[in-house]
Amino acid sequence: MRKMRGFTLIELLIVVAIIAILAAIAVPNFLEAQVRAKVSRVKSDLRSIATALESYFIDNNAYPIYTTTHLSSANADLDLAGTDAENLPTFRIRQAGEEFMTLTTPLAYITSYFGDPFALTRGLVFSYYTDTAGWILWSLGPDSDEVNGGSTASDLGPEEAYETVYNSAIAQPSISLIAGGSPGAPDGDANGTDGNSYTYDATNGTTSEGDVYRVRQ
Repeated sequence: MRKMRGFTLIELLIVVAIIAILAAIAVPNFLEAQVRAKVSRVKSDLRSIATALESYFIDNNAYPIYTTTHLSSANADLDLAGTDAENLPTFRIRQAGEEFMTLTTPLAYITSYFGDPFALTRGLVFSYYTDTAGWILWSLGPDSDEVNGGSTASDLGPEEAYETVYNSAIAQPSISLIAGGSPGAPDGDANGTDGNSYTYDATNGTTSEGDVYRVRQ
């Protein structure tokens, strides 16, 4: 009778160790690739919205008005009341009975507002602010700062006063926008780090602070 031979415990442990090492290498690289892909998607979406904004301006000699997200979400079922994202500025949508123009109606400069892939709240759209002569669009960025115990919902606002960070009367992006706020001052991030940055820079790490934005230059 032929004797059956199986794997020894040592051999199995070696195989498991090899698989664990490969997973430890592959998983972080996969997560990094996901973040990079989302950043690329955000930049592409912001570029599309920027084109729509300029087309809107040509037709109306003004940019669309902005409001807070819980009043203007493209998702009618989205309720942001009481969340950190409640007061983020973004596009106002057309309500029933109102006649004002938006990017989507009555003339569709874009078919719908893009969702922010970095938002923790499903359906949250990009932030948008205009001072009538210019505009700034931004995504929350990979640092997941939408929930910080009520302190702020993004690096650019609302508590960072986006009205003062962006000013179309000066060359954009401005030094203050690029350089950030007050280094060394607590920013309330969930990771407990100090200082803040308005501009996301992947060279600081794919999940570093800062928002991914686009301005009218």
